[in-house]
Amino acid sequence: MRPLRFLSLSGAKLEVREEVRQLASSLADEAGFELVDVELVVQGRQRVVRVLLDKPGGLTVGDCASFSRALADRLDMNQTVAGSYRLEVSSPGMDRPLTNLPAVARFAGRRVALVSVAPRDGRRHFDGTLLGPAGETCGVRTEDGTEHWFDWSEVKSVRLAVDPWEEVRGARGRGASASGSASRHEHGGSR
Repeated sequence: MRPLRFLSLSGAKLEVREEVRQLASSLADEAGFELVDVELVVQGRQRVVRVLLDKPGGLTVGDCASFSRALADRLDMNQTVAGSYRLEVSSPGMDRPLTNLPAVARFAGRRVALVSVAPRDGRRHFDGTLLGPAGETCGVRTEDGTEHWFDWSEVKSVRLAVDPWEEVRGARGRGASASGSASRHEHGGSR
């Protein structure tokens, strides 16, 4: 899948995702939210711009709706996404993606599913306890006690793993938001 692109005022080609991330990031900072991730998805003929946000205590549906309206206005004003698209704003949920090393530090000690870019020891999927960060690396301690460390550039994705029995076993939870709050806007036009 080729990334969606647009032509900036300076004439340089930038990915739409990065432009959306820049606009959403400044808006999130203003509102006191954490921008977790921005995804651009093409589902048949429908283009979806998905923005994941978080804040201490979790997001409300009202938070998502007001952010969605403000971001939609900025995207339309800047003509960031040409043509029609659907904007979805929601919380990251229980299986939150960890998209940077500060997020790794925040959730160290939690169960995760890590996927590496290239196979290591014949596999790319590692489930276990999140370790790190240590410099530009993070690791996973698997059930057998083995530690697997990766340079951040070697990590394709890291997601918190949902463990429905964590509270039953008395493990200490750290308040992952499972609100699933969402707001959607449809945008159309011939830009």
